[in-house]
Amino acid sequence: MLTQEQNDRLTQVGPGTPMGELMRRYWHPIAGSSQLDAENPTKAVRLLGEDLVLYRDASGTLGLLEPSCPHRKASLLYGIPEPNGIRCCYHGWIMNETGRCVDQPSEPEGSRFKDKVRIKAYPVQELGGLIFAYMGPEPAPLLPRYDILVWPGTRNATSVALPCNWLQCHENSLDPVHFQWLHRYWGGWVMNRKRPPEERDEFNRATAARGAEHRRIGFELTDYGIIKRRLVGEETEDDEYWRIGHPILFPNILRVVNTLQFRVPVDDTHTIHLVYQHQHAEPGQTAQETVPFEERSVYDDDGRFRADYVLGQDQTAWAIQGPVTDRTTERLGVSDVGIIMYRRLLEEQLQIVEDGGEPMNVHRDPAKNECIVFPVEHYVYPGETETGGPFKDSRPREPDVVAELSGEGARLPAWKA
Repeated sequence: MLTQEQNDRLTQVGPGTPMGELMRRYWHPIAGSSQLDAENPTKAVRLLGEDLVLYRDASGTLGLLEPSCPHRKASLLYGIPEPNGIRCCYHGWIMNETGRCVDQPSEPEGSRFKDKVRIKAYPVQELGGLIFAYMGPEPAPLLPRYDILVWPGTRNATSVALPCNWLQCHENSLDPVHFQWLHRYWGGWVMNRKRPPEERDEFNRATAARGAEHRRIGFELTDYGIIKRRLVGEETEDDEYWRIGHPILFPNILRVVNTLQFRVPVDDTHTIHLVYQHQHAEPGQTAQETVPFEERSVYDDDGRFRADYVLGQDQTAWAIQGPVTDRTTERLGVSDVGIIMYRRLLEEQLQIVEDGGEPMNVHRDPAKNECIVFPVEHYVYPGETETGGPFKDSRPREPDVVAELSGEGARLPAWKA
């Protein structure tokens, strides 16, 4: 149970807030590359409590600017792409990707007024068909080249705008036990109700094997975040779900199976859940020209949260907690040790930033950033025929945090107690 002050500290992401300042040390995906072209050169973006305009100029250069032209404050969302920037629709001033004014067509010839005009601008980069933004202090770190963003193959991305805080979305990754109830039990019940009565099976059978009863969960601290491990049903520690597990990348990304899931903080009460999927290249396969990007609604045709697929069930659970979860009244149990661990990790990293240091999982070494490969259970890596790849023979150390769900209780190490 958190105090209101602690809850606010972990959830408020606007400019000047502790969490906002931490989040500004990282690159965040804000759009798909395919969303900006000559027909649609601009896009409204809200990120970390700021409204911005993303654009691609006529030379292909991307820019991310504060939305209002500095002249008469018309929105640059309606600007015209030029080879050297975005031209305001109102009086024709051009602003470039650095926030500088590079043309003022109605000013006298030879005027240097434009050299004195600047607006806020943030760096943007493209990788793997996504557009990423960095809003923190300079020098900017490297944009992490996570494995499936750079491996050859085909990709697609979807995003869903959620009416809730980023933390209640991302904490789901530290809560393995929800699978057997949210997905197996409730999800199966929801899906069976969509069938005619004569075709309905027992609702708790409409699920995948991962919905079996969880017996043990463990969480291991790494230099890039946390590795999650679990045993369900009759599994043993020789199974990949314990030996390999999968990572939660600090501060707000889940890497599982063939996906990256970004929980992008829009503001205190809104989050973009961006899911990026990758399939390895087949022999002789033609390179993918564009990465499809689809913006989906979180609601179904009846105006209720969509729950007819696994991620829709997750998104429903996050959103029905309300805009910001009231953690001052929650009661955490044995199965919540991963959530407790993650919140304490957040607090540690917040303090590092407040003390003037650099938080974890910030990349500055180009040699180490060529392709960052993670351990992911039951995943076939490039060039492999079996799951596990370079991690198939791994034998993990004892996790930092363990919960025995068969009656023996939970253990938190002393340094986290």
